[in-house]
Amino acid sequence: MNGVLGGEVAAGSVWSQSPFGISYVIGSTAYDRNAKVLGTVPWDARQTATWSSDGRFLCAAVPDRATTGAQMRLETAVIGQPAKIIASGFMTYADNGSYRVLACDQASDRAVVASFGQGVAPARLVVFRLSTGAIIRSVDYAGAVGWVAASADASTLAESVRQSPSGKWIATIRATDDGSQLGVVEDFVVQGFSGDKSLVVGPSGSATPARSSLTTAVIEWKTGRTVWSAGDHPYGGFLAEPAGRRLVVGIGFVGGLDVRDVYLVSPDGSAVLLPAQVRVALLY
Repeated sequence: MNGVLGGEVAAGSVWSQSPFGISYVIGSTAYDRNAKVLGTVPWDARQTATWSSDGRFLCAAVPDRATTGAQMRLETAVIGQPAKIIASGFMTYADNGSYRVLACDQASDRAVVASFGQGVAPARLVVFRLSTGAIIRSVDYAGAVGWVAASADASTLAESVRQSPSGKWIATIRATDDGSQLGVVEDFVVQGFSGDKSLVVGPSGSATPARSSLTTAVIEWKTGRTVWSAGDHPYGGFLAEPAGRRLVVGIGFVGGLDVRDVYLVSPDGSAVLLPAQVRVALLY
């Protein structure tokens, strides 16, 4: 243990840490490691913001107004500064959906936004040129895909599809810009990538994106090799080491209760169980 982070954490607060852990946001207030207030972010707790891959700013997909039928905007913001509109009019807001920036990377000049019907299956995905807001590619899934994830540099997607209501899942790895197929992972739902894009993490076996699977694994997607498996334990989120191959993986998140074990998984398959009651801003 290196120390304890400060900041007021009210019951039910949403918090997220930047990729390198130097700053973090609780609700709409940003802090540094010494609990010094850095400023606020310009979105409320109902709107999920995503850190850029370098941790210098955040990105969010937000409606013009919180009314069904409103036009969606892609915005970026440096902590303590107003939001900057990157693009607008690319999706229509519905109050029973959720809208996530899956990746936001200045180096690759890309951002990926997806809408999820009722927060479960992806309905539409749009790839942007971050510097101009130009749309590079859009995909309408129309129920054909059960889950979609993106690498931190926004160059790679994983589309997980279930062949039938009782069938197995197949995850297809694709290039973000043109959708070309790069690989396939059998019997797996990709929830995310390692920082270097070589590994994927998520539920395996009789998997569902709703975290009700009994198996959690880290897999090298180009070869299909299982790097690490938690055995018969449900998937409970992950956090990737920036540009590296290590992953923090949570297991045991069940019944809406934040009771889980958190492992630091290395690319050689070894894993360290972090101390009990550790809280990590895990992604799903």
